[in-house]
Amino acid sequence: MTEYTALREQRLSGLTPELRAYFEAASQRPSLRTMGVKTLREFGAGFQGAPKADPEVSTRDVVIKGPAGNIPTRIFTPTTKTDRPRGIYLHTHGGGYVMFGGLDTMHNWNTRIAKETGCIVVGPDFRLPPEHPFPAALEDCFSAFQWTAANAEELGGRADGICVGGGCTGGNIAAVVALMARDAGGPRFASQYLIATVFDTRADYRSHYENSEGYMLSHDDCLFVYEQYLQNMDHRWDWRASPILVPSVKGSPPTYIHVGEWDVLRDESRAYADRLRDAGVDVTLVVAPQESHGPTPASEETVYREMRAFLERTCVKR
Repeated sequence: MTEYTALREQRLSGLTPELRAYFEAASQRPSLRTMGVKTLREFGAGFQGAPKADPEVSTRDVVIKGPAGNIPTRIFTPTTKTDRPRGIYLHTHGGGYVMFGGLDTMHNWNTRIAKETGCIVVGPDFRLPPEHPFPAALEDCFSAFQWTAANAEELGGRADGICVGGGCTGGNIAAVVALMARDAGGPRFASQYLIATVFDTRADYRSHYENSEGYMLSHDDCLFVYEQYLQNMDHRWDWRASPILVPSVKGSPPTYIHVGEWDVLRDESRAYADRLRDAGVDVTLVVAPQESHGPTPASEETVYREMRAFLERTCVKR
């Protein structure tokens, strides 16, 4: 690990003082394993602060019938007028699988996505592990997609203009649900937006070791959340846990993958993008310099701008 410690110091030495302080602070937090599920949920509940109203986005709550009961869901709709159907973004939120439950927790995040992209955002409160292990979240999110497609016109969009997306573990769920929709013989997604995404819960890539310590997300952090989600780690070989292992990605929707060059998930993101490209899928891969797990304060605005451009190209019907 000495070589990777030296590499980290070399990387950080080239940053602005503000960005270096950001990474140094991130490296000092306890591991996710040390924090545990209860503490992580307490942290996640306050991550975005109290829900805030925004005159540019209206919200309403609905209940979607899922395979194991009701799925509370909040719909976020831009209030600006438009003479065409809007794109719809089904947000399968991240949070290490275990965090960000409840409609209020993701309220401000989903409001910003709706405001920044001009899309209707559908935010399901799907079941979380460890109480509801794999594949409960997938089943709920697939049900949310089926409901969204069936009600797309009522929402102000179209069934052929739905994007699925999320970050980290939410990106994992999004990628799998997109494949499930492809295989189901019904409506398909118009696109998928995957940021800092888990594509392989086996977690055995060079970037998992090169970027294992001292950034935003460690190798052991990944193992901890996969253990909570899967319960039985043999499930890592199931493509619904590791979409990189799906027999074919042919027929996947146009895809945007964003990952930091210092993220443990970097190399599996590259590998999934390669599989998509080899299968003839329209794929954009962004490996963001001087970024670890998710946007930094310096890159956040750029990420939202590129997200909007992608959704306008793939989802919004002109």
